[in-house]
Amino acid sequence: MRDSRELASLEKLGFETFRDGNQVLILGDSLEILPRIETEFDASVTDPPYNISGYDNKKEIGWLKSNFYWQSEKKFTKIDEDWDKFSNGDYLEFTAKWLNSVCRLVRPNGNIMIFGTYHNIYKIGYTLEKLDRKIVNSIVWYKRNAFPNITQRMLCESTEYVIWAVNNNQKDAKNWTFNYDLLKEMNNGKQMRNVWDIPLTPPSEKKVGKHPSQKPMEVIERLVCGFTNEGDIILDPFAGSGTISIVCRKHNRLSLGIESNKAYFNLAKRRLEELDKTKYQLNLM
Repeated sequence: MRDSRELASLEKLGFETFRDGNQVLILGDSLEILPRIETEFDASVTDPPYNISGYDNKKEIGWLKSNFYWQSEKKFTKIDEDWDKFSNGDYLEFTAKWLNSVCRLVRPNGNIMIFGTYHNIYKIGYTLEKLDRKIVNSIVWYKRNAFPNITQRMLCESTEYVIWAVNNNQKDAKNWTFNYDLLKEMNNGKQMRNVWDIPLTPPSEKKVGKHPSQKPMEVIERLVCGFTNEGDIILDPFAGSGTISIVCRKHNRLSLGIESNKAYFNLAKRRLEELDKTKYQLNLM
């Protein structure tokens, strides 16, 4: 069991900080904050920018501008956020910087779980290979209620991915956390597979606000409960709406979440505060 006092130093870094029990949120840029942290973490679970908004040679969906049905009736939008805009070269550099910091901070053989889509997951995998980190599995999250592809020029993208890496080199990686029996219990007594059929985030998890890439608690629960232990400290350099912090609180983990966007930082705060009022009952299936 880690001592919660280890989180106290994080509040002295000079950035705006919010603490809710054993969950700490810091407002700021991960690339600035991570190098200043000395706390050792047991794992990192994070959902970095995918670079959907700003990849090189991106084309506007011109027909969408004049398509009232998809804009107004179906509320079709694409992620278009400043924090998600990189050139391809800049994105590789950005990925290498934050992953180097995460590898410095996570203990040897601690798990590193990273979300992605086809836009970025191969770049993350390439960077982990360059860092000589052991990749144990990939997890495929199948979103059965994903938004349909309306261009009719490609397959409907209905999946996201999680790379499961261990913070050690291929030769020395060992004894990583994998709660096999618990994951089997969460999967109705069947061995957990690497394809997870879980719908998109329900409205009930967005009632105090929403994030454009907010993950459902059910997905995060499997990662937190299956690949970390009670009392572990978990690092999330891209906290977004704070789902990882919320799940950590529910399942007796400590966490640090870093978020650069003030609006999403405040949303994560509100969601943690809301836990005290509503006492969420999370589904472990």
